[in-house]
Amino acid sequence: MGTAVVIEDDDDIRQLLEVVLGQEGYAVTVAATGTEGLDALRADPPDLTLVDVGLPDMEGYEVVRTARPLLSGHIVMLSARSQASDAQLGLEAGADAYLTKPFRPRQLRESLREIVSRPVRSDGQAPSASR
Repeated sequence: MGTAVVIEDDDDIRQLLEVVLGQEGYAVTVAATGTEGLDALRADPPDLTLVDVGLPDMEGYEVVRTARPLLSGHIVMLSARSQASDAQLGLEAGADAYLTKPFRPRQLRESLREIVSRPVRSDGQAPSASR
């Protein structure tokens, strides 16, 4: 399917995301901090990036703002923050979608399939769909 980078500080969630993406055929690189994640994105730009909002060294929004100009693949933010304003911040930062935790692996797989079937953002405008 392609390559993916998971930027998530929670070990259990990071491992779950790695398994789910691996089952979908992605070669997965994981990072526990924004800095590690940005380094991974620069080293080998992936087809899909998953970014947690609450990272220990920086906000996920900042990771997305920095990464968007570097990437031609999809960026999905994952967060327990479920307010519409949080999703809007993610989309404005450059994410293609904003998904909320908790999630079921099957539900996440279906959402990711739908997201990657869309064209990748290139116009700088926030996409119309988020969950």
